[in-house]
Amino acid sequence: MRGTKVIILGALLAMACGGSGDGGGTNPGAAGAAGGGSGTGGTGGSTGSGGMGGTSSGGGGATASVVQFGGSLGLAYSPAALTVKVGDTVTWEGDFSTHPLVSGASCGHPDGTFQAGSGTTFSFTFTAAGTYPYYCNVHCSLGMTGVVMVQ
Repeated sequence: MRGTKVIILGALLAMACGGSGDGGGTNPGAAGAAGGGSGTGGTGGSTGSGGMGGTSSGGGGATASVVQFGGSLGLAYSPAALTVKVGDTVTWEGDFSTHPLVSGASCGHPDGTFQAGSGTTFSFTFTAAGTYPYYCNVHCSLGMTGVVMVQ
């Protein structure tokens, strides 16, 4: 239910700001920042800027969702669990030099699906259904973990 509220709220914010969520990422499997941002892909994801937090509508019926971490959130991802559809893009926003993002089911065992170790924005487009756990490589043992469920 919370994820639905976040998606609706984000979509409204994006419309108010004129964001399209297109992003323009060039890395297969990754797109630019949510909320009308622009970015370029590269190894380990993409960077971008623009738009407000929350979510925004992407092209072709896809949705872009935002996960924030660090700062006032401490050692937590918000939301920690997110359900999206195949083709949707998730953007993580925070300081990756302090909280390196790694995909994998358990601390210290990356699965290689995605990772980000620098910058403040990373986007990934999920192209297959499944469960995608992730964690902060530094603070995983302290519970800084999350999961994206793709339907």
